[in-house]
Amino acid sequence: RFLPVEIKNYHEPFVGGGAVALHIIRTRNPNKVILSDLNEELINCYNMIQNNVEEIIKLLKIYKQKHNEAFYYKLRSQDATKLSQVKRAARFIYLNKTCFNGLYRVNSKGEFNVPIGRYTNPGIVQEDELRAIAHLLKSVKIKCVPFEGIVDYATKGDFVYFDPPYYPVSKTAS
Repeated sequence: RFLPVEIKNYHEPFVGGGAVALHIIRTRNPNKVILSDLNEELINCYNMIQNNVEEIIKLLKIYKQKHNEAFYYKLRSQDATKLSQVKRAARFIYLNKTCFNGLYRVNSKGEFNVPIGRYTNPGIVQEDELRAIAHLLKSVKIKCVPFEGIVDYATKGDFVYFDPPYYPVSKTAS
């Protein structure tokens, strides 16, 4: 209810899970949408859903069949930068759906380090949802840029949704 009724152009510099963006695309149908974040894995995942959703679904079906604690830690230990973009995206989704509380956290080396969650039947493959998201993203620009970079794209009258990251609760929580 707090969103403008009409949105000509929409920008979201901390896209994260994209719930607000997908809602706006679906209900307000803006002319231009630019989603961005600094998290390269997240942005790669959005790009791959936009352009290669069927390949991601195929990989997720394989991951679902192989899912157990040993497989989780094997996949988690992979160097994502050495994987194809599609495999990186499927890995990202799999880890997010099976890790503790869907938490995304990396260590100081940039390695995903969340332990496995204790789920009875994690939603590893959500074909209809992934295809629906791919459809909504079909004409969206997706960029890996710092939030300040949004000023290079936004113009007067555009709607920019800032959902900033949470402030660290301790000196070691960065």
